[in-house]
Amino acid sequence: MKRLIVLASIAVLLILGVAGAGVVSSQSGNVWQVFFYPNTNWAGVPVFTQQVAALNYNWGTAAPGPNMPSTNWTATATSSAYFYSGVYRYSVLADDEAVLWVDNVIYLDTRGRGQSGKTLTLDLPMSEGWHALRVDFRQYTGTSFLFVSWVFVKPSGGGTIVPSPTPGVPLAYPIPPASAPSVKTQFGDYTPCIANGWHQSKCFVSDGAWNSPNVGSIEMEPQITIWGNCQPPDSDTTWTTNVNTNPPTTGTFRCSKTLAGWFPH
Repeated sequence: MKRLIVLASIAVLLILGVAGAGVVSSQSGNVWQVFFYPNTNWAGVPVFTQQVAALNYNWGTAAPGPNMPSTNWTATATSSAYFYSGVYRYSVLADDEAVLWVDNVIYLDTRGRGQSGKTLTLDLPMSEGWHALRVDFRQYTGTSFLFVSWVFVKPSGGGTIVPSPTPGVPLAYPIPPASAPSVKTQFGDYTPCIANGWHQSKCFVSDGAWNSPNVGSIEMEPQITIWGNCQPPDSDTTWTTNVNTNPPTTGTFRCSKTLAGWFPH
């Protein structure tokens, strides 16, 4: 009985197009991490990120978030969800283009195929356990929306699997973290710099220690692009910066002497 109840809850997802970046309840308790890029190639570091319970977006003609244009942009959404063994029917509706990945394999891809605004479905047998999900979205001009859902069809057997001939490539490094809207360290409050797009030196305050950085050394740093408390200063971290190349593009980022975030290095 408990299994039937869980399956029923997984099978129901209501797709509602609402103004702005509205979302509805998730299907398997999963959360999507969404990364937004101000270009059509998923290039560079995302300038805006969100955590949402479902990919149920209707942006209209507006920009999807701060620091993003309303045209010619892309987004990548990643998640991990638990499935019971059986066949699931995936549904993807996008304007302009979308790519559905399951366990690093492309199953639906509308890029360059003139399928904007058309609902695409796929019956996919799933083994019981956790599965990696990813959706890439691209917007050119006009209205933009993205709806992705799945429903449980039957417990086992059957199903039509038509994967892309080009498999996905597992990521060698994690995706950069979301940029924090507010950061405080021993060297000051960097929230004004984040809000106004200022260089971190504008918010730097020395703590007076003999070995602490000075404003001159901070001014020599590139501007922080991913805000967040980091340690230790001047340490490097490698992240995946573009999941749509083969292999995925990586970049190295350095923790600022202010401990307030990372910049490309």
